[in-house]
Amino acid sequence: MITGFQATLSVDDAGTGAAPGGTDTKFAGNVTFALPELTIEKFDATELDQTAGAGVPDHYMREFPTGLIKSGETEGEIKYTKANYQRLLALAEKGRGYTFKLTAPDDQTTPGTPVTLTLTRKGFISKVGAVKFEKSNPVIIPFSITFQEKGTIA
Repeated sequence: MITGFQATLSVDDAGTGAAPGGTDTKFAGNVTFALPELTIEKFDATELDQTAGAGVPDHYMREFPTGLIKSGETEGEIKYTKANYQRLLALAEKGRGYTFKLTAPDDQTTPGTPVTLTLTRKGFISKVGAVKFEKSNPVIIPFSITFQEKGTIA
């Protein structure tokens, strides 16, 4: 069994929300984040007089992928600190082009050797959610990342 313990999220903003291309810096206080959902778009390519060969009608619809993959938003939550909130706001204001690294924890398939999965993709902070200050609950900042191009998974 695996839990999310030791998962990390970082971005190349030197930890300040500065321009992309700075030092890759982890977010402090991650509570949750998810790897992005991928949707492969498809279209119906069935012909009106489609046959299975030798004039035999083929009554099955054919769907073919377009080759374009839509990446869903990745949602996360982080513990509230003034620095975390300001960093997320700065990333949201600056827009596209940041390189995000989402690292999953060791899947424990090889004893003694960490086997992590790291997703590296360019994207942007597309949402900084409402921050609730409640009497008996920890304060968290919900946020979303939208990816803009294919990255690497290693």
